[in-house]
Amino acid sequence: MRFIIFVGASNTLAESEIETQVKGATVLYPNVFLFVSSDVETAQALAGKLGCSIKLAKESVGVAPVAQSIADLITLKNFSITCLDNLGDSAKFDQEVKEVRGKGRFLESKDIFGLTPILIKKHKIDEFFIDRNRDEVWQTVWVHDYEHWIKKDRHMPYANAKAGILPPKIARSMVNLVPLDPAGKLLVDPFCGSGRVLVEAAELGYEIAGSDILVNQVHESKINLNSLGFQAKMEVLDATHLSDRFHDVDAIVTEPFLGKPHLRPDQIQYLVPGLQKLYLGCLKDWLKVLKPGGYIVMVFPSFDDGKHVYKTSNIVDGKLELGYNQLKRGILYSRPDADVRREIVILQKK
Repeated sequence: MRFIIFVGASNTLAESEIETQVKGATVLYPNVFLFVSSDVETAQALAGKLGCSIKLAKESVGVAPVAQSIADLITLKNFSITCLDNLGDSAKFDQEVKEVRGKGRFLESKDIFGLTPILIKKHKIDEFFIDRNRDEVWQTVWVHDYEHWIKKDRHMPYANAKAGILPPKIARSMVNLVPLDPAGKLLVDPFCGSGRVLVEAAELGYEIAGSDILVNQVHESKINLNSLGFQAKMEVLDATHLSDRFHDVDAIVTEPFLGKPHLRPDQIQYLVPGLQKLYLGCLKDWLKVLKPGGYIVMVFPSFDDGKHVYKTSNIVDGKLELGYNQLKRGILYSRPDADVRREIVILQKK
């Protein structure tokens, strides 16, 4: 069976996450990926584990992208049709289908993603995507659990959007950059903050542990994890001394300390060497922590003072290459109004 998965337009991690987790996936349109699965349940489970996924549609085999054929598939009162090959034709095509059926209420989509998951869930809508250039019809069979994502983003015991914490979907995508089956694997976040990475790793099935140099951050992580029914070994610990408490770790996924926010341009050049020293100390120590072949997915900030771009990820070049293979770098993520650009780097211990 063939499926298309729609990913968040603002999630620049999507392509890398899809590449890691969805075997054989190809780009059909921007932010739309095509893949093959044995059945609907397997495809839905795969979509559900991704951080980037918003919606999943299954190909209606043998159905032509014409009004009568679509009308025959509609079982609900409400329906929507999005023309992938020409979005502007969607409303016209919807009307043609309504005329054929003689009843029903169509809802017009505003973009290639079709209707929002909230609309689809609350109003029970048959949603279709058609591609007349390819002679294909797709029907939505899954949308992401937006209520659960909102809960993790805004309604955890410790959730402070102003604190610069990772959005849950970005944290999930980062964890999914680790090319491992989570079962029986230990994942550690040495800069755990309020536990966003650990929550996502636990939901995927990893054994989890974390640390932070700040006592209150470790406490907040514990409370957030407990609120979702998860337990973890948590330590108050300097990330450059992770090896004092942790060994035989399969993966480290983390967004480390990125420096104080809202720096003046003249302050940036003094911040970067300190961050690089911190990250270098961490990566050297983590060689003692990881199993052979273990993975690191880590955020490295870059700063632009208007004259020069300072990239902290440069430290992975040189001597560290003796201990790590660089699997991927240059995966960029930043919040819309962020002062700092985040580059995600994937390393593997030799």
